[in-house]
Amino acid sequence: MDTEPSWRVLTPDDLPAVAALARRCLAGDGGLPLVADPSFLARRFAADGGVARGAVDAAGTVVAAGAIRPQDTNGVRRAVATGLVDPAHRGRGLGGALLDWVLDPALVGADRITLETESLTDRASALFAARGLRQTFAEDVLRFDLAAAEPPRIDLPAGLGVRPWSAELAERFFAVYHAAFAERPGYPGWSVGQWVEWTTDDEDFRPEWTLLATDETGADLGFVSAAVGWVVQVGVRPQARGRGLGAALVVEALTRMRAAGSVEVLLDVNVDNPAAHLYRRLGFTDLGRRARFEPAG
Repeated sequence: MDTEPSWRVLTPDDLPAVAALARRCLAGDGGLPLVADPSFLARRFAADGGVARGAVDAAGTVVAAGAIRPQDTNGVRRAVATGLVDPAHRGRGLGGALLDWVLDPALVGADRITLETESLTDRASALFAARGLRQTFAEDVLRFDLAAAEPPRIDLPAGLGVRPWSAELAERFFAVYHAAFAERPGYPGWSVGQWVEWTTDDEDFRPEWTLLATDETGADLGFVSAAVGWVVQVGVRPQARGRGLGAALVVEALTRMRAAGSVEVLLDVNVDNPAAHLYRRLGFTDLGRRARFEPAG
């Protein structure tokens, strides 16, 4: 009979074992590939002020891991929790035990807890619902295999051209972003400076793939922003929608990425965003679903 895994505190020295666990979960569940990246895991399982716990089997393998980290938001003491359970060890109560542990706000002195997952499954959704959690956010992770296929041929609408990102054009990019996204739920209301910093403050940001679409009158109608391996944002002014501009911008970015040697591109799209149908028609395929949950009430 198998020995039940034992629980213990996880330390930064356990990150390689947690990364191996994350890779096994990705292989079974799909989801965001970044979840197995060492720096990504370190921000969650070795965060300042956070705590982490894992279940270890008789061979010393980490088969479940959870972490909770504080997050100070506008004076509200919040915490973000996450967890992983090896697909081969599910159905033994490890997920439920881990969830009960991370949902204790006293662990980091939080008033409110958000649970995040980068690989949502139906089984996990049922467990979260049974613990009184409600989904507050979900987006699908999509992939375009540039090594296997060229982007489809979609030209820009007649009379439009594109210009790559530059510091001089930053405010114009932001104006299109604001017009495209301000009406959507969850719009952060960032200033120009905040959005520009969020867009460009990444070593993987690529200005040559980040494009502004302008018509013959000089009006800016749409944009796409990109980084190594990612289409980050796509936005089109409401009055310019329905002309295929969003699709053309994505294809132009993909074409430039492929010419530069990229072999795959990922993007996240909210499950309620109708653009998801567009991306799938362009050739993107599903890798999995990311989501966040909070206690109901």
